[in-house]
Amino acid sequence: MGRRGASYYVEAAPPVDVNKNTEWFMYPGVWTTYILLLFFAWLLVLSVSGCSPGAAWTTVNLGHFAITYHFFHWKKGTPFAADDQGIYNRLTWWEQIDNGQQLTRNRKFLTVVPVVL
Repeated sequence: MGRRGASYYVEAAPPVDVNKNTEWFMYPGVWTTYILLLFFAWLLVLSVSGCSPGAAWTTVNLGHFAITYHFFHWKKGTPFAADDQGIYNRLTWWEQIDNGQQLTRNRKFLTVVPVVL
Protein backbone atom coordinates (compact mmCIF):
# COMPACT_ATOMS: atom_id res chain seq x y z
CA MET A 1 0.00 0.00 0.00
CA GLY A 2 1.05 3.54 -0.59
CA ARG A 3 1.36 6.36 1.84
CA ARG A 4 -1.81 7.77 3.24
CA GLY A 5 -2.95 10.92 1.55
CA ALA A 6 -0.34 10.55 -1.18
CA SER A 7 -1.38 12.00 -4.48
CA TYR A 8 -1.47 9.50 -7.30
CA TYR A 9 -1.73 12.18 -9.95
CA VAL A 10 1.30 13.33 -11.87
CA GLU A 11 1.56 17.06 -12.31
CA ALA A 12 3.07 17.99 -15.65
CA ALA A 13 4.11 21.42 -16.74
CA PRO A 14 2.18 22.75 -19.71
CA PRO A 15 4.10 22.60 -22.99
CA VAL A 16 6.18 25.63 -23.82
CA ASP A 17 4.66 27.68 -26.60
CA VAL A 18 7.29 27.42 -29.31
CA ASN A 19 7.03 30.07 -31.98
CA LYS A 20 8.81 28.72 -35.06
CA ASN A 21 9.24 32.26 -36.33
CA THR A 22 11.46 33.28 -33.41
CA GLU A 23 12.82 30.06 -31.87
CA TRP A 24 15.89 30.11 -34.16
CA PHE A 25 17.14 33.24 -32.38
CA MET A 26 17.54 31.28 -29.13
CA TYR A 27 20.00 28.77 -30.60
CA PRO A 28 23.64 28.96 -29.45
CA GLY A 29 25.89 30.85 -31.82
CA VAL A 30 23.20 33.05 -33.37
CA TRP A 31 24.62 36.25 -31.88
CA THR A 32 28.10 35.41 -33.18
CA THR A 33 26.69 34.59 -36.61
CA TYR A 34 24.75 37.87 -36.63
CA ILE A 35 27.91 39.88 -35.87
CA LEU A 36 29.91 37.92 -38.46
CA LEU A 37 27.27 38.57 -41.13
CA LEU A 38 27.54 42.29 -40.43
CA PHE A 39 31.34 42.12 -40.61
CA PHE A 40 31.28 40.20 -43.91
CA ALA A 41 28.72 42.64 -45.28
CA TRP A 42 31.17 45.42 -44.40
CA LEU A 43 33.99 43.56 -46.15
CA LEU A 44 31.79 43.06 -49.21
CA VAL A 45 30.80 46.73 -49.37
CA LEU A 46 34.41 47.77 -48.79
CA SER A 47 35.79 45.54 -51.54
CA VAL A 48 33.06 46.13 -54.13
CA SER A 49 32.60 49.87 -53.79
CA GLY A 50 36.18 50.83 -52.98
CA CYS A 51 34.99 53.46 -50.50
CA SER A 52 36.59 54.32 -47.18
CA PRO A 53 36.04 52.01 -44.18
CA GLY A 54 33.81 54.62 -42.51
CA ALA A 55 31.63 54.96 -45.58
CA ALA A 56 31.38 51.17 -45.81
CA TRP A 57 30.18 50.98 -42.19
CA THR A 58 27.62 53.69 -42.96
CA THR A 59 26.36 51.68 -45.92
CA VAL A 60 26.14 48.52 -43.81
CA ASN A 61 24.33 50.47 -41.09
CA LEU A 62 21.77 51.83 -43.57
CA GLY A 63 21.25 48.38 -45.08
CA HIS A 64 20.91 46.87 -41.60
CA PHE A 65 18.35 49.53 -40.72
CA ALA A 66 16.25 48.90 -43.83
CA ILE A 67 16.28 45.12 -43.48
CA THR A 68 15.65 44.95 -39.74
CA TYR A 69 12.97 47.64 -39.83
CA HIS A 70 11.04 45.73 -42.49
CA PHE A 71 11.38 42.25 -41.00
CA PHE A 72 11.47 43.05 -37.26
CA HIS A 73 9.09 46.00 -36.92
CA TRP A 74 6.85 46.20 -40.00
CA LYS A 75 5.97 42.72 -41.23
CA LYS A 76 3.37 41.01 -39.04
CA GLY A 77 2.53 37.37 -38.54
CA THR A 78 4.59 34.31 -39.36
CA PRO A 79 5.25 32.28 -42.48
CA PHE A 80 3.95 29.29 -40.50
CA ALA A 81 0.31 30.38 -40.31
CA ALA A 82 -1.00 26.82 -40.65
CA ASP A 83 1.04 25.61 -37.68
CA ASP A 84 0.33 28.43 -35.23
CA GLN A 85 -3.35 28.88 -36.20
CA GLY A 86 -2.90 32.61 -36.70
CA ILE A 87 -2.16 33.53 -33.08
CA TYR A 88 0.77 35.70 -34.19
CA ASN A 89 -0.98 37.43 -37.12
CA ARG A 90 -1.23 40.76 -35.30
CA LEU A 91 2.32 40.75 -33.89
CA THR A 92 5.59 41.84 -35.46
CA TRP A 93 8.72 39.72 -35.08
CA TRP A 94 9.99 42.09 -32.39
CA GLU A 95 6.77 41.58 -30.41
CA GLN A 96 7.03 37.80 -30.83
CA ILE A 97 10.59 37.25 -29.60
CA ASP A 98 10.90 35.93 -26.06
CA ASN A 99 7.09 35.69 -25.87
CA GLY A 100 6.79 39.46 -25.64
CA GLN A 101 8.89 39.81 -22.48
CA GLN A 102 10.79 43.07 -22.24
CA LEU A 103 14.47 43.55 -21.34
CA THR A 104 15.56 40.02 -22.18
CA ARG A 105 19.10 39.25 -23.31
CA ASN A 106 18.00 38.86 -26.93
CA ARG A 107 16.20 42.22 -26.97
CA LYS A 108 19.14 43.96 -25.33
CA PHE A 109 21.51 42.43 -27.91
CA LEU A 110 19.29 43.52 -30.80
CA THR A 111 19.11 47.03 -29.32
CA VAL A 112 22.87 47.38 -28.77
CA VAL A 113 23.97 46.16 -32.23
CA PRO A 114 22.56 49.14 -34.21
CA VAL A 115 23.87 51.55 -31.58
CA VAL A 116 27.38 50.13 -31.95
CA LEU A 117 27.11 50.15 -35.75
